[in-house]
Amino acid sequence: MNLKIFEYGRLGQPTILFLHGLGVSSWMWQEQVEALQDRYHLLAVDLPGNGESYKAEWVSFVDTAVTLATIIRERASSGQAHVVGLSLGGYTALHLLANFPELVLSTVVSGVTIRPFPNTLPYKLMPKIMSHIMGWGLTINLMSRMMQLPPEAKPLYRRDSKNLSAKTILRIYDEVLDFTLPAQLRQLRPRLLAVAGEKEARLVLESLPDYHVVATAVTAVIPNAHHGWNGEFPELFAEMVESWVGERPLPDGLLVQPANPQVLALA
Repeated sequence: MNLKIFEYGRLGQPTILFLHGLGVSSWMWQEQVEALQDRYHLLAVDLPGNGESYKAEWVSFVDTAVTLATIIRERASSGQAHVVGLSLGGYTALHLLANFPELVLSTVVSGVTIRPFPNTLPYKLMPKIMSHIMGWGLTINLMSRMMQLPPEAKPLYRRDSKNLSAKTILRIYDEVLDFTLPAQLRQLRPRLLAVAGEKEARLVLESLPDYHVVATAVTAVIPNAHHGWNGEFPELFAEMVESWVGERPLPDGLLVQPANPQVLALA
């Protein structure tokens, strides 16, 4: 699968792989790239069916993880990478970690629910509606305002929205609605940080404690933040990534959640 790959920073330094959300593409990481490229080797990939990879068919999360594993082997320093994913990128990152743990040094995911949706009917209708209206000018303008996109990002968001196909949306949602944390992560004991904005969807926030079935997982909430908070608080997001990659204390702007002993007992 031929995906668009953007590369920045210093070759030979630790590699961080950024995976974007649905309906956008690698441009969403620009402020994090600018903050980190002097000290790290950075890769950002447009996922299948999205951005400049819109002609590549989205098959499944596992299929995408296989492709990303090849990219890490071929492009990352020493053939390993720290992986950062938001929303769609977060689900993808968890599949990559579960299936290719030897390639992943650490993982940060944001805005991912690991509980199946309790009532799937409305959510099965939503992607069908989205697939029809994503390319509308009114929808694009509304979503641009909701995501607080800077003026220079709006043409890129408009491009990505128009190129996102109904097939891609429906296939992704089919997997997301039933998504649970891959079972093998309990045995792997990876370095996993799962975060959510305080103003995220309720199901995302409620599922945060469930990550602690992985005994080594850390979870945190970002006050006053929405789903796409890397754009709302870009400096804090970059600081979080650098702290996690460098195995240093997380920044004060994150409210680290205590592990639930009942959940830990299942680990």
